[in-house]
Amino acid sequence: MKILRSILFALFVLVGTTKAQTPHYDTTSIIITRAIEKQLFDLNSVPYMQPLVQTINAASNARFYDQAYVPKKVDKPYFRFSVNAMYGFVRDDQREYTPALPVEENPLSVILPKYVTLDLVHQKLIVTDTAGLAVAIVKRLFKRGLEDSSVTIPSKAATIFGSKQGVVTINTDGLVKILSTDPEFATYYALMDSTSKARIVSAIRGLPDALTLPPGQNMNSVFAAVPQLEIGSLFGTELLLRYIPPVKFDTSVGYFSFFGVALKHSLSQYWNDTSFNVAIQAGYQGTKLTNTVGVTQAELAATADFFDVNIHASKSFPGIVDVYTGFDYTSVHIRSSYSYVLPREVQFKLGMIGLDSTGTIITDPKQGYYADDVIQVSLNDFHDSSLKWTFGLRREFGPVALSVDYAVAKFNVFGAGLSFRF
Repeated sequence: MKILRSILFALFVLVGTTKAQTPHYDTTSIIITRAIEKQLFDLNSVPYMQPLVQTINAASNARFYDQAYVPKKVDKPYFRFSVNAMYGFVRDDQREYTPALPVEENPLSVILPKYVTLDLVHQKLIVTDTAGLAVAIVKRLFKRGLEDSSVTIPSKAATIFGSKQGVVTINTDGLVKILSTDPEFATYYALMDSTSKARIVSAIRGLPDALTLPPGQNMNSVFAAVPQLEIGSLFGTELLLRYIPPVKFDTSVGYFSFFGVALKHSLSQYWNDTSFNVAIQAGYQGTKLTNTVGVTQAELAATADFFDVNIHASKSFPGIVDVYTGFDYTSVHIRSSYSYVLPREVQFKLGMIGLDSTGTIITDPKQGYYADDVIQVSLNDFHDSSLKWTFGLRREFGPVALSVDYAVAKFNVFGAGLSFRF
């Protein structure tokens, strides 16, 4: 019995040592919610963002070529400036994903040794990570809550392209019932004194009744335009350059910069047939995106590396049209950092902020409201690679050329370019 009481103390010591400092919120509830929110974000960020990663990869690596001809040598360098536009439709399967909730799969008997050690000398238990222990217990309650519908998570949620708002619901009364009736918890709960019971119940009931998953932007298509310069040629090799300086597109995109470089080498120069040309090309592109999101001023920073290797061919029908096609291997690696505090709706449900009679948000500590100022950071790496087939048509009008093409990959893209050679 003494050992069980010691375990109880270890399990709920955080509740006893971090009692609410204001009448508006429970400190333990906030600590738990911060941890759950971060884990919820980290757990779902990859499937939420993956369609955009595929799209960026497809669009950014499009329009590298519209002909395979590169002269073996020239008397003086030539320059070809073009503006290339890419347009793609979002597929239905890119609009939703299956969300996940951070839960603890292990029972209390397995959880406890991770956060509590036994002091044999003084015959007592020592909590090594009180916050981690509290979060693990609530995540275990979530696991049990999913089984009896005290906690629910939608079967589908919106990706960044979607429109459906996903919400995790939390019936705190149901979690308290699990605590007092489920055999896994009830033995410990029954041994608690009335003060400890009140504190743990207060911490659980202080949790928000809902956690929102990242909302979709309801996008049906993606459009991009890239200026580029091609310079040739040396030993049948042509240099391509792309660049967009840091500019702010809009409040949704933020500040965006882009640069790229590629080398194309003619293979057909070795058999001297200018009616049918074949070339290989390798390119690298880099991007940087920074943005401030929402009323909580969340900071997003992302950098990306794109690689493209392709072999393409073109056939000229003089005075009519040129036909070109190619096969690409493309890959992208995106590193993102997201710095944020608790969402405003969660802060309101926790009692960290309030509303006055006019609906104005109250964050005045003198009135017992302390808006969240603990910045959490989520780091993510996104990878994607794909094979792509492109087919297009090109028509020259003197120094000007117009081309259109269609690329088939994980995200299909229409492309068009207008170039001027000088």
